[in-house]
Amino acid sequence: MFKYVPDRIKGQRYYQFTAIDVATRWRHLQAYEDESTYSAIKFLKELLRVAGFKIQSVKTDNGACFTNRYNGYYRSDLPFPRPHAFDRVCQENNIVHYLIDPGKPQQNAFVERSHREDQEKFYEQTQFRSFQELRYKLKMWNMEYNNTKHCGLNGKTPNQALRL
Repeated sequence: MFKYVPDRIKGQRYYQFTAIDVATRWRHLQAYEDESTYSAIKFLKELLRVAGFKIQSVKTDNGACFTNRYNGYYRSDLPFPRPHAFDRVCQENNIVHYLIDPGKPQQNAFVERSHREDQEKFYEQTQFRSFQELRYKLKMWNMEYNNTKHCGLNGKTPNQALRL
């Protein structure tokens, strides 16, 4: 899933992609210059490299960067619709790609809660002068998050829960 980075930097809008392991609350964040399929695939491939566990499934919203199931070629009358590029990368890595129901962001509650915390504890308290600075500070914020104790993990950090 992604969220808009709230403030523009030199007039440019940026996008934060977010992945969360629901069992351990471990997450990975990255900022991109667009919300394209290319960026979504790049994020997924980066996630596969940095995650300390096998990614078995992903759940995304219905944005065009993740799916064509609700628009375009997939909905056409052709007998064999062409899979979306993001779906192809998922298939190549044996990852099941789930979609939330249209208009039901609460079905991805972990990401929605994470985005709210990012907004309150990071974006409202941090300034950036460049895209590189945004990416660096976002990486530091994510490291802090993964090393913060969570009530839902019985006082363990996501990194500790990941090692169990």
